[in-house]
Order: sequence, then C-alpha cells, then structure tokens
Amino acid sequence: MDSFFKNEYKLSRNPFPPAASGVIDSEKEVYVPSQWKEKVENFYTILSKGRGPKAFPIMGEYGSGKTYLLKGYLKNLFEKKNIKTFYFENPGVKFYDLANTLLRTLGRYEFSKALWEICKEHLSEEKSLSLFPMSFAVMLSSLRTSEDRKRNAQKLAYVIRKKLELTDDEEIAYKLGLMVVETSFKPYFSYRDFVAGREKAVVAEKKESKYFKAIIKAIIDIYGVDGVVFLIDEFEEIAFPKRMTRKLTYEYLATLRSLIDISEEENLWIVIAMTPEAADETKKMNPALWERFTGKQEKTALRLNPLSIKEAQDLLKWWLNNARDENNLADYQNTIFPFPDNIGDILNRPGIRLPRALVRIGFFVLARAEAQKLRAPFSLEFVESIINELYPPESDNEEENVCE
Repeated sequence: MDSFFKNEYKLSRNPFPPAASGVIDSEKEVYVPSQWKEKVENFYTILSKGRGPKAFPIMGEYGSGKTYLLKGYLKNLFEKKNIKTFYFENPGVKFYDLANTLLRTLGRYEFSKALWEICKEHLSEEKSLSLFPMSFAVMLSSLRTSEDRKRNAQKLAYVIRKKLELTDDEEIAYKLGLMVVETSFKPYFSYRDFVAGREKAVVAEKKESKYFKAIIKAIIDIYGVDGVVFLIDEFEEIAFPKRMTRKLTYEYLATLRSLIDISEEENLWIVIAMTPEAADETKKMNPALWERFTGKQEKTALRLNPLSIKEAQDLLKWWLNNARDENNLADYQNTIFPFPDNIGDILNRPGIRLPRALVRIGFFVLARAEAQKLRAPFSLEFVESIINELYPPESDNEEENVCE
C-alpha cells in the first residue's frame, strides 16, 4: 500500500476482503449487533439449563451474516465456555458425511494417540499388560500381526467401556480399540471403520448415533473440555425441494433428528445456519422435529434481518479499525473516515445493509478511490455511485446480488 493511501485515508491497507466473505482470522472479537448477541446468549442460558435439545437454527438470506456469526462470534463464545468448536461448511445431508468430516478434522493419528493416552493410566493397573508404559509409536510398532492387534484392541475396548465409560456397547468399544491399534495401517479416518459386519456395510439405522456419541465423549475427555459444539453452515440441498429425492429427504431428516437426539443426552451443541427457504421446507416436512429444534413458537430460532443504519455504520467502523493498529493512526479509531460522516443518508435500502454487501461496498469504494487518487473524506455522491453500480436501485433481487 503506497504512502498516499496511508497518509490520505489513514489506513495501513484496505481492510475489507475482496471476496466479501465478511469473516477474517482475527483474535479480536468481531462486531456483532447487540440484538444478535442478546438473543444468542439468551438461547445459551435457556438451553444449558433445560433438559431438551441443545440446538438452534440461524436463518437468513445469502449475505445476511450467517457464516460471519458462526465463525466470527459463536466460535469464540463457545470456546470461552470451554466448549470445543467444529465448523462444517456445506456438509451435505447425510449423517455419514458429517461424521466423516468430524473424524478427518480431528486427524486419525492425533485422535488415536490421544485416546491411547487417556487409556494408559487404566492399562497400567494390569501389571502383565505389555502395552504400558510404551509410547504410542513404540506400541504401534510392536503389533506385528493381526492377532496382536485384535488382542490389544480387546484390552483397550475393556478400558473404553468399563473405565472411561465412553460407551456401554461392546462392539463400539472394540471398534474404537481397533481404530487405535490399526493407526499405522489406516492413516486416514473413515466413518466406515466403525461399521459392524462387512467392510462396505452401512451403519445400522438405530445404532449410528451410538457410535457418534462415543466419539463426542472421547473428544470431551481427550481435550479436557466441558462440551462440543457443531457450527454447521447450512444443509444447502434442502432449500431446493424439487432436487431432493425421497432418499435424500429421509437422510436429511434422519441426520437432523440424530443430532438433536444426541444433544439431549450429551453436552453436544448444534447450531445450523440455513436460508429461510430451507427452514420453511424443514418445518413443512416434519413440524414436530422442527419444534424440537427451535422450541415452541420458534423461541430459540434466530432470524437475521438487515442491519439498522447505525449497525451498518458500526460494522464499517469495525473493519476500518482493523487497519488502524499503528500509533499514528490511533486518532482515527472508531471513526467512519475516509467515508463521509453522513453515509447513513444513502444506506436506506435494506438490501445493502447486509454484512456481505457492506464489506463488498467498503472494498470497492476504497479500491476505486485509491485508483483515482481521491482526497478524503469521500463525497456522498462518489460512495453512492459505487453502491448503485454494485447494487442497482431498480433491482428486485438485492439480497441475491449480494452473493454474486
């Protein structure tokens, strides 16, 4: 960034991402409207004290801030409460896909080693047990035959079931033990590793959640956390019912039901971002399931509406602040400069008061101004011309244009 940009606009760089994703990797807490914060924190209080599902949806049009809220705010919120977060982007509708993504996120070697470590103190109670006090790597190298692996998997299964109490199912406990001892031979995770019977068999309909529950319990023990949260960035296909086969519809509902069931029994939180269309279709297909997910009269459902004019300006200020960390720029913190002070006068259309639209506008205004070497503060007419170019006033689909 040249000296003109810094000296004239009082910014070390253009802080708005060109992709207009609305999310950056930052240790700073992102700007979230107070109304969103209050609702989410109220949901957490209600659900953490109740006996029902620990789950709620976030509904909004494309560009309304769903991903921004999931990754930029909820991740930090849950981590502060000692709840380990997992973010899933477009996981599909199948329970298998979600589970497989989780297992791959954890990493086969790392997860198996961690599970081995929490088993070791219980294994040491058996003096004749050859597995202790070996390191994980040495233990793996010592298992030369399939019989060695099966025998030691059974010993681990006993600890997993009786000592750690990750599951009360012998078969599941054995599969977890087998996963540990076969790490050298199967370096990647696959949910099919937990399937009984033939290698290509599918998890039995009424047992898949038990396998998943055991993994959740293991994560809590391994990482020393109080719970786990899944931040799921929409089941896209459900928004297009004409493309959904009966089989896919069943799998979507089965996945949602399984997640909700587990969240009732374990400290697993489920937050799913979806479009209003997806929410309407889900409610239509299974009203009872939807009520379990959102509470009566959607008491724990968050709908993201366009920001107010003040909230829109506060969002722009937050992004501008990210490029004013240097001491000589500190005087411009929390100001709208180099944008005009009266920018609110041209933010009257709801479709441009969405987080993604605002980020996109911010990027192009600064980029165009720099190219033209415009002086600051910019005129209201200049900013409005960029807004109208990106989002023509006559457009009937402003929200849709935001994500293009």
